[in-house]
Amino acid sequence: MTAYIRKPEIMNRIMVGLSKVTRTESDPTNDHTKSTDNDADGAAEGSSAVPESLSPTTSQDDETKNGCNTSKENTPEEDSTITTPLQITNPAGHPLALKILFLSSDTGGGHRASATSLAQQFQNLFPGSEFALCDIVQLDAPPPYNMLVKSYKHLSAHPQQWKLVYNVSNTRAYEMLADVHMKSAMERSVRRRIQSYDPDVVVSVHPLMTNVPVLACSNITKETGKHLPIFTVCTDLGSAHSMWFANGVEKLFVASDAIKDLAMQRGKVPLEKIVMSGLPIRNDFAVQAEKMGERHSAEGKVYQRFVRGQLGLEGYEDRKTVLVMGGGEGCGRLSN
Repeated sequence: MTAYIRKPEIMNRIMVGLSKVTRTESDPTNDHTKSTDNDADGAAEGSSAVPESLSPTTSQDDETKNGCNTSKENTPEEDSTITTPLQITNPAGHPLALKILFLSSDTGGGHRASATSLAQQFQNLFPGSEFALCDIVQLDAPPPYNMLVKSYKHLSAHPQQWKLVYNVSNTRAYEMLADVHMKSAMERSVRRRIQSYDPDVVVSVHPLMTNVPVLACSNITKETGKHLPIFTVCTDLGSAHSMWFANGVEKLFVASDAIKDLAMQRGKVPLEKIVMSGLPIRNDFAVQAEKMGERHSAEGKVYQRFVRGQLGLEGYEDRKTVLVMGGGEGCGRLSN
């Protein structure tokens, strides 16, 4: 397994696979993380094997949010990690199953949605895999970073304040200061927390969870002799914060030429580490695309009429249809 996961092609396969159909999806928003043997067997037969939500299952306390268990009374020098390691339920029956740790934060809905989409595809391609999502910044970072979620909710409602904070923190001077501060203050506790999950691979989908985890994974590799790869999936499209671009990752997955150029200029990430993959989306979209086929074909038009009927639009064939989409924070109700 170690030799297998070392190959960066595994994440290439995951990202490419997000645009292909693997099976019919069920609801990907259930509030658990574990897959069962029946789920994995169903995947082999073409039924759904969707990962349940990347939320904690072992505690109801607010301090276990995002799949990490901790106690705020512990100091950074103490071992505050009480996380249950990820375990493959049936390793003999699922030899390619992986233990994946996603690093993210609920600063808007896109980061968690990307992690969920990636988790679905891991489970599609490697049945029996186990997942967890952890917000290491909220749990292990010093102020002001550990107030990230609360601050984001405030800033998303105050655009001018958000603009000021973003622009100041996106400077080279702040990036260097934050890099030194965060690594010195939290690398050790982040290292222990990652080790507590015993993952095969770490995937970051958040800009504040790249520089310290890269160092932590490198130190874990040196300590254990087992290579622990870390990948970054940038969830921004047109522009991106400089903290996304930690150079020590195995691969950096980006969605546009603009982000690729930023990664090379700001992060000095070599071109061979950058993969143009697009943004992770739920496999449901690929399922519908497969069912429709060529949209302008006779079969495609028949399927479009079927979907319009399901949406209650069957009487409006002669009218244009507008799809309204919005972000996870700050936009209010789309129905308004």
